[in-house]
Amino acid sequence: MEITRSSFTISEIRDMWQRRELIVNKNYQRSSSVWPDSARTYFIDTILNRYVFPKVYFYQVFDKSIKKVVREIVDGQQRLTTVLSFLNDEFRLSNRSLKFQGKLFSELDEDLQQQFLTYSVEVDIIHSAEQSDLLAMFTRMNAYTAPLNPAEKRHAEFEGIFKWFIIEATGEIGPRLVGFNILTPKQAIRMHDAEFLTELAIVLKDGIVDKSEKSLSGIYKEFDKEFLNEEIFRSRIHEFMHVLETDFATLKNTFITKSYVCHSLFCAMMQKKYGIPNGDTFGNPPEGVFFTDLTRTINALCALAGAHELQDTSGPYGEYVEACLSTTHRVKQRKIRAHWLSTALI
Repeated sequence: MEITRSSFTISEIRDMWQRRELIVNKNYQRSSSVWPDSARTYFIDTILNRYVFPKVYFYQVFDKSIKKVVREIVDGQQRLTTVLSFLNDEFRLSNRSLKFQGKLFSELDEDLQQQFLTYSVEVDIIHSAEQSDLLAMFTRMNAYTAPLNPAEKRHAEFEGIFKWFIIEATGEIGPRLVGFNILTPKQAIRMHDAEFLTELAIVLKDGIVDKSEKSLSGIYKEFDKEFLNEEIFRSRIHEFMHVLETDFATLKNTFITKSYVCHSLFCAMMQKKYGIPNGDTFGNPPEGVFFTDLTRTINALCALAGAHELQDTSGPYGEYVEACLSTTHRVKQRKIRAHWLSTALI
């Protein structure tokens, strides 16, 4: 078996497809189902914004019936058929594309069409291989892939609206979570940013609950086909991040940036301004604002962060500190932290 590293422009791939020199080998494709519009749009938007995507694999054979070389797609069917469908004006980009929403390929300006057609796709071309060789190759590749963690498994299982809401939010907010020291780069690589944002969405839907695989998978399932509050969820999560990065910028290097504390701060802030389900169990009725005195709020939050850092369980913030030191994802500890953080929003 031989493998040649190569690349083709989208224009070249389209031409090969039209000449029947490129076909799908269904023996190697996991599913023949079409991605939903949200997934197709996100992928096309990736190309339009010149981001890279994983390479695809072709198996090159000589077709005796037509007496020509044919390349079979053995990995990358969904990606390439999505590209070809977009080129044929078979779907419009949904709101998953902020800049190109509602556009067909033919409705893009000429420069953007040219940019799309000249986008280079990395391809490995497999030669001189039997079917058993191909199966062995992919088995060995998968053997060195790290086992999927729960967040990665959810994104492998679901293909609906909520998954793509989280993917979009992760693309926009994930780097900012790392930049604000809420997550580490290593955590972001393994999709802890997607899980954190999913937890914030659960707060908006259900209020404060235990962190569990049931609740995390449940929101993906519930909003898989329909997500009526998507814009509300998006705007409130973005608003929270904006306040962290601007009004609360001085808190960046304090213990307020612990991910479980930020989760509780989100609960407190959402209850303070908008109200969340069962928010009255830890805070006052919503007041329509996050705070009225920024200086006093920052000082109060710093006091809580300082007690947490010192693990001062005997001082005036002992209850809060205790709730930060163990079983940090249980509803009891979450409500205690949210209560204390609510009192700091002055």
